[in-house]
Amino acid sequence: MSPPRVSVAVFAYNEERTITACLDALGALTGEAALTVHVLANGCTDGTEAVLRAYRPQGFTLQPAIIARGDKANAWNTYVHELAPHDAALHVFTDGDMTAAPGSIAGFLERFSAEPEANGCAALPISGRSRDKFREKLVQRREMAGNLYALRGSTVAAFRETGVRLPFGMFGEDGLVTALVKHDLDLRRPRNDRRVTATTAGGFAYPPLSPWSLRDWRIYRNRRMRYAVRRQQAEMLYPLLAERGIEAMPAHVVDLYRDRHGAMRRGWNGLDTWFDWVARRRILRDAAAAETARDEDRAHLYS
Repeated sequence: MSPPRVSVAVFAYNEERTITACLDALGALTGEAALTVHVLANGCTDGTEAVLRAYRPQGFTLQPAIIARGDKANAWNTYVHELAPHDAALHVFTDGDMTAAPGSIAGFLERFSAEPEANGCAALPISGRSRDKFREKLVQRREMAGNLYALRGSTVAAFRETGVRLPFGMFGEDGLVTALVKHDLDLRRPRNDRRVTATTAGGFAYPPLSPWSLRDWRIYRNRRMRYAVRRQQAEMLYPLLAERGIEAMPAHVVDLYRDRHGAMRRGWNGLDTWFDWVARRRILRDAAAAETARDEDRAHLYS
């Protein structure tokens, strides 16, 4: 019997330091499935593209895709709607700074076989100071983390057929994909948590941040800022989709900001309060800029 065909989407933004290790780790999984790896290098300004051109895959097919604009949600849409092979048994999504452990692909395949209702499967972290809490959260809440997760081939086909795309500029595509999978691609439908499962086989590791590195402190600060923006985006988007369905999905987050900024979360949020405050200011600034641009377009149209 031939091995199942599995397609992998690797999202890479300025990952010249880590992409080789990511691809080498995937190469170690070729005994678990026939792998085609698509690296979506989006908006890279470092040497990521040069590293990809020089890389020689061992045991799998490498398909680099160069995307001019740096945005993970847009890269996700590009993969699902343009690049994802139609005959793949499952599709694996990961980041270019992650390394997948042996057993990850086999674990996804085993869980999908054991749980017919599941259309999405999370891998679990095997490194990091908050590893145990992170693992518990993914398992208990049946969530998928963008570090490493899988969707059935039929589920990716359903995204294509229904035309569901993630908003450009949306942070936390994993949370939105999880919600869509649990609601069968329409948040007006009942939530079925059994649509998402997790595998304890394999898992993902990522480079630890050093408290002695100024560069790592910047990475940590930017990560916390993205999390804050992500929380506010979710406060605006999810109730909208629950009320109006996927037809209300905005093409760009500025459309969401302009129409739904009043739904942003306010108040005390522990150590994240400052980040939430900055996130709200940025979102309001972007909403105002979008409104100004729209008014200018109207004036030009009727001038």
